[in-house]
Amino acid sequence: MADPMTSNGTAANGLADATAALDPMAASARNAKASAANSIHEAADAAGKAPAALNDAAHSLLNAARTLLEGKTEVVVAKGQEVYGKVKERAVERFGDTDVLVREKPYVALGIAAVAGFLLGHMISSGRSQVVYLRDAR
Repeated sequence: MADPMTSNGTAANGLADATAALDPMAASARNAKASAANSIHEAADAAGKAPAALNDAAHSLLNAARTLLEGKTEVVVAKGQEVYGKVKERAVERFGDTDVLVREKPYVALGIAAVAGFLLGHMISSGRSQVVYLRDAR
C-alpha cells in the first residue's frame, strides 16, 4: 500500500508546481484586463470628443461655404445689375419707337394689338378641352 504522506507530498508538489505555472498566466491576464480597460477608457474619451470635433469641422465647412457664396453672390448681383441696365435702355428705345408708330399710325397699331391678343388667347386656350356639355331643362 502506498504511503499517504508520500502521495500527499507528491500531490502538494504538483499543486505547487501548477500554482507556480499559473501565477505568470494570472499576472498576464491581469495585465491584459488592465490594458483592455485602459483601451476602453481611451475609446470612450475619443468618442466623447468626436461630436465636438465634428461640430468644429461642420462650422469650419459652413464658414468656408458662406465666404465662397458671398463672393459668388456679389459677382452675380453685379452682372444682374449690368444686364438690367442694358435691358432697361433697350426697352426705353423700343417704347420710343412704339410710341412714334402709335402716334403716326393708330389704326395699324390697334390692328396689331388685336391680332396679338387673339393669338395669345388662342395659344392659352388651346391646351384646354373644347367640349361643351348641354343639360336637359328637366
